[in-house]
Amino acid sequence: MKTPLSENRHSTFTDVAKEVFQSTLNSMFDKDIKVSFSEVSSGGPDDLAGGYEGQVLIIVTEEKSGLEAGLMFKTADITFLTNLMMMMDEPGKESLEDDDKDAIKELASQALAAVTVPLEEKTQVKVSFRIDDVMVNDAPALFQSDAYMIIDADLGIGDQNTTFRFYTDINLMNLFGGGDDEEPDFGSAFTFPEDDDEPATGGFGGGYGGGSPSNLDLLLDIDVPVSVKMGSTKMFLKDILTMGSGNIIELDESADEPVELVINNKVIARGEVVIVDGYFGFRIKEIVSRAERIKKLKD
Repeated sequence: MKTPLSENRHSTFTDVAKEVFQSTLNSMFDKDIKVSFSEVSSGGPDDLAGGYEGQVLIIVTEEKSGLEAGLMFKTADITFLTNLMMMMDEPGKESLEDDDKDAIKELASQALAAVTVPLEEKTQVKVSFRIDDVMVNDAPALFQSDAYMIIDADLGIGDQNTTFRFYTDINLMNLFGGGDDEEPDFGSAFTFPEDDDEPATGGFGGGYGGGSPSNLDLLLDIDVPVSVKMGSTKMFLKDILTMGSGNIIELDESADEPVELVINNKVIARGEVVIVDGYFGFRIKEIVSRAERIKKLKD
């Protein structure tokens, strides 16, 4: 039986996850995306599987700790989202086929990668999620932990409304605040292994010491030049000096290759040039994950 979790136990994690899921999905699709968490609870494998039997299960591992996590979607919903990701506004499928799995894995990877950076900024705790498999949720035996944090979410895609579920091993929440004496004991506190240059964190509230704001926060309101790169080439100086009106310069990109969105000489996204109200615009078809985007800008 699912049990509601006290807000202080999970609010840091869920506040970030909700914001990032919505912003990441919005950045990937032309349709307006709305995400809200309707219920946050704890439960065992039977509770976790309930309501999504025979639907899509995305199995995830938190890489540093090895703890379980995952996402559950109705098959028709997640395949509709992957169609949108590939710029195909077509209905989803009622059954999961092999060729759908790679697209689902890519979509989930981008969404989960985007969670890691803001979580670390808010809690000083680093997590990293890895997609292990995409399959049909057909047996509670797939889940190995005794207890999970279960997040049931409402998902709006344009004028369509549906749901999805995100879950983690309950021990993962030990890192993100809480420690309420009235909170049920779901198992021993988990401690990450120590790195040579990073202190171990663990227990309720471990690693969330209210540290100083990330240096990145100080930069978020700075204007940076954004450009669209259609291609490039190298020319001899003598040829540049002889250029005139009407000359054609051949670029090193073919006409069917995507155009690149560039910030500080770093590729952030790829897509195509469009016309919007008489102005050139850029339609994103492939975007680098938020974590990778920030890493590129810091390099």
